[in-house]
Amino acid sequence: MWSDDILPDGFWFFVGLGVLLIAWGIWGRRVVAFFDRLEQQRRDAELQAFYDRMNPHAHFRQTVDAFNEQTTAVEAFAKADGASDPRAIWDDQIFATRAEADAARWRHVLIRARDFYIDIDRMYGRHVRGPRGTKIGGGSEDEAKR
Repeated sequence: MWSDDILPDGFWFFVGLGVLLIAWGIWGRRVVAFFDRLEQQRRDAELQAFYDRMNPHAHFRQTVDAFNEQTTAVEAFAKADGASDPRAIWDDQIFATRAEADAARWRHVLIRARDFYIDIDRMYGRHVRGPRGTKIGGGSEDEAKR
């Protein structure tokens, strides 16, 4: 269509290069910041994995993290912009403040993690006892008296 006299070889390469340079000037900092965040997350995960290999109790933190991800988040009671209602909703309950709702959510997560370990102990036949020697969890009364 166009002869080589009007559009020489490599014309579209230089046009594309110019567009890329303009785009980099506009969005370059955001792209670099994005990759820096990814790199920091990778380093944090690597450091956490190293710490977990050294800590014999890291499995409990991992269990709590798993239950924390599965549990629904606390929501603000009033969702309208500019609303200053301090109440919060979690698990279909209304709490007076967001701090109370977060505390209830966190208690729920810890109880679920603790129950998980009690169920594991029960499954493998280990007896879990409370502070005064009473058996925690299900089972017969005869097992609790042992």
